[in-house]
Parts: sequence; C-alpha cells; structure tokens
Amino acid sequence: MGAIASILIVSLFLIVAGGAAVMAVAKKLVYIAGPNEVLVFSGRKSRIGNRVVGYRSIKGGRGFRIPLIETVDRVDLTNMVIDVAVTNAYSKGGIPLKVHGVANVKVAGHEPLLGNAIERFLGKERRGIIKVAKDTLEGNLRGVLSQLTPEQVNEDKISFAEKLLEEAEYDLSRLGLVLDTLKIQNVADDVGYLDSIGRQKTAEVVKRAR
Repeated sequence: MGAIASILIVSLFLIVAGGAAVMAVAKKLVYIAGPNEVLVFSGRKSRIGNRVVGYRSIKGGRGFRIPLIETVDRVDLTNMVIDVAVTNAYSKGGIPLKVHGVANVKVAGHEPLLGNAIERFLGKERRGIIKVAKDTLEGNLRGVLSQLTPEQVNEDKISFAEKLLEEAEYDLSRLGLVLDTLKIQNVADDVGYLDSIGRQKTAEVVKRAR
C-alpha cells in the first residue's frame, strides 16, 4: 500500500506541475487588447473583405498567438498632437505667409483604414508616425494656401481650417490616419501685408465713427 500511495502522490504532483506549466505557457501566448489599441498577429494569411493579408487584428478583445508562427504587435490608437507650421508659403497673389496650427491625429481603428496603417507603420515608433503625418499636413497646408488670398486666410480661419481638413482627409486616409481636429492659431507675413490691411480697416472704422 505504501508503494501505491507513493506512486499516487508522485503522479498527482506531476499532474499539478504539468498543469501549472501548461498554464504558464498559455499565459504567455494569450494577448489582451487595451481600450485604445489594436493587436496585430502577423505570420498567417487571413481574409479581410476582398483582400488576403498576412496578419489578423483584434480590437477590444483577446487573441492566442500560435507559437513559432505568429508575432504580435500593438498599435496605439490614442490621439497624437501635432504642431503644423509653414513659412514662406505663397498665397494667391504671391504674398508669402507664415501659418501655425495644431492638429489631433490618430491611427484609424477600423478597416480598411486600419489595414493601410498596419502596412505602413507596423513596428515603427510613434514619433515616426507623427513625422509622416506632420509632413503630409504641411504639404496640404501649402496647397490650400496657394488657392486663397491673404485676406481669406486671415479673416476666416475656421473656413480655412475646414478647407485644409477636406484636402488632408484623402492623403491621411491612404496612410491609415484620421484627422480629429485642426485649429489655425496664427497667420502672419514678413512683408507687413496683413498689418497694412489691419491699419487700413482701423482707419476706415475711425473715419466712419467720426
């Protein structure tokens, strides 16, 4: 009986130890997505709509990584605050302007835009994504400025920002990015054109008041 008891104890110990080892391994293979991130499991083909891609993504859930086949990356979906500034950007009429604004950009959390972001930015640091978004927005900003007069840019910053938002939306969506907000904070020039306009308007107001 003593030998049988010993065998049972050893067997029970091995079962418990084996179960603990399996749980430890399983814990390392299970990944949980945070509230503002997407998990990307790369290494196996999957179908998204009409496309066949080399990854699968999970948002707001958990996934099991297949050992030796898949790798896992986390894509941050939180807002990125970007300073947008251009100098010597020629407006309609040839007046060079300096414009400064602030944009809130984030990686899209839905397909097909998420797929665009994964293909372009997977594994890249956040500052690299910010640089690409900044360069894109500043290019769009120069393009919009060339279509507007200095008066239009300076007097109606909201309409100017809306037009820029429309122009930038297409380019950013190709990168898998979404532009949440964009505010133009300052418009100036080095030749004093806007100041002269301001003085003229002030003089007109004073003249009418008199």
